[in-house]
Amino acid sequence: MSNPIIRIGGMVLFCAVLLSACSKPDQEAEPQSIEKPTGTGLVTISLQGRVTDEFSAPIAGALVRSGNDITTTDINGNYRFSTLRVKPTSGLVEVSGNGYFRDYQRFDVLPESEHFIRMKLVPRESGLQFAAGSGAVYTLASGSRLQFGADAMKDEANGQPYSGTVQAHAFSRDADDASFHSVIPGSKGTDLDKKPVSIQFLSALVTELTGTAGQQLQLSAGKAASVQFPIPASKLSNAPQVISLWYFDPISSEWKEEGKARKEGNYYTAQVPHFSTWACGIAQPAAPLKASITDVSGTALSYVRIQLYSADGNEMLSSPVHTNDKGQLLMNAPSNRAMEIRIINNCDEVLSAQKINTGSAESWLGTIKAGANAANNLLIQGKVQNCKAAQVYNGWVKITIDGQTHKAKIVNGNFELSLNRCYNTNTYAKITAVDEDGNMESNTVTMEVSTGKIDLGTLSTCNKRNMQYISYTMNGTNYLLQAPTDSLIQTIGTASKSYTINCYKTSDPSTIAFSLSFSGEANPGEYPVTTLKFSQNKTQLTNSGAWLVKITSFGKVGEFIEGNASGSMRDQTSNRTLPFNFRFKVIRNQ
Repeated sequence: MSNPIIRIGGMVLFCAVLLSACSKPDQEAEPQSIEKPTGTGLVTISLQGRVTDEFSAPIAGALVRSGNDITTTDINGNYRFSTLRVKPTSGLVEVSGNGYFRDYQRFDVLPESEHFIRMKLVPRESGLQFAAGSGAVYTLASGSRLQFGADAMKDEANGQPYSGTVQAHAFSRDADDASFHSVIPGSKGTDLDKKPVSIQFLSALVTELTGTAGQQLQLSAGKAASVQFPIPASKLSNAPQVISLWYFDPISSEWKEEGKARKEGNYYTAQVPHFSTWACGIAQPAAPLKASITDVSGTALSYVRIQLYSADGNEMLSSPVHTNDKGQLLMNAPSNRAMEIRIINNCDEVLSAQKINTGSAESWLGTIKAGANAANNLLIQGKVQNCKAAQVYNGWVKITIDGQTHKAKIVNGNFELSLNRCYNTNTYAKITAVDEDGNMESNTVTMEVSTGKIDLGTLSTCNKRNMQYISYTMNGTNYLLQAPTDSLIQTIGTASKSYTINCYKTSDPSTIAFSLSFSGEANPGEYPVTTLKFSQNKTQLTNSGAWLVKITSFGKVGEFIEGNASGSMRDQTSNRTLPFNFRFKVIRNQ
């Protein structure tokens, strides 16, 4: 079977089953219900949302697709479709960003309203390269594993056999991970009997495969790949011996059952016939859940987050869902089950927690009144000029506050950022202005703020901005990768106390030109290199022998990591060993 998801992305492999409460809400039973869309024709909605990384930093320039429309995120990671034609029952949002895994989220449609979808992208790290003709085994630190057979690949676009180098990227999550449900596009599915179900997932393995030209790869007809899913520790004792396999179909925006996975020790193993979004999980009959969410005064709470938990509040049962602009909720839920519904604001405060019971059909909860806190409004504004005291016209101001980063666009030398803080206590904000045309930036200003209006006066961009770089010498020749011409990104690795630095060249933003991963404390010192890869034109190098990287400076988030290393690299094409050394200075993002 061929799955159309490969046309627009990689592979996600999942397995299923599932955080603390506060004040009880008031609930009013009402005779009326939210009108549910019917028919097969398209309906009109609006859609907005925000795209961030796993640490809530905004991702600018990410490509967002929904229905037949495409847009990109702004400097704060926000996107919006003012008019969108979607299927009457469900919608789908697809997001891709340079250096990140592609992500999908489905949502139940309420016509003639505006929906809100927040997405968190996972960084794509160095991964594994192997020859398609020989196959490979790709094992992650979590124990997740992919086994590719020899001569099993084809170019997904033209269907021709592929015999070149395969680039595989992967990460895994399980249900014991707090971020697990943020990488799953909902729980709504259809079983082999074509019945609607709600699926409880156990673990996830997300994989993307590309060829040397960046083309998407797929399994050839009649070929299969072996996959291994870790079973979360909290579920291991009760995990069934056989569990259903599912794949996510972006055309229908739901999961479809296909095959079985079998328990082998601490893992589920299965054969998959194509790369897609796969899952192994337990299905229950589904029942739609609907409600109206307001504050204590009866005002609709737009875009608040809704999540379902087990009756004891210890296990998460659903991916996050948001109310629409009218405070209306429509979501999939398991039928005939006691559970807890939580209403959560964008500061991760639980506004209400309500014990509920679903029936065998649609459940209408009436109006739930949540104890919403008053917004703590903060307005920061000012002017930006260059070193010649002329207005800056093209640029932005970065403001880090309460652990989150925001950006304000500079318009005719002025900027303004309005935000609702999660708290009204005093804190420190870090502010830096950037002049894109002059490739300059200001000194970082640190000041104490709380709420209200703050005028920063004038910021001057007199510092060169190209302070981030990776300089390397290969076989006696020196090369330079430098921001902003090239994109340098620091992230946290999947293993404890591990760090990754990737660089993407402007000429080929889909390919990692340089990748370094090392493990150690967030302090200066010498640390073992776990991954070192380099790509230039047709030259592909990996580290040969043990390497140590000397970290000379390890700043706080927003400051710099600096270091250097030297050793030998192996040319994957000729198998030659070449002398290689590098030094770098990169902004610490996490």
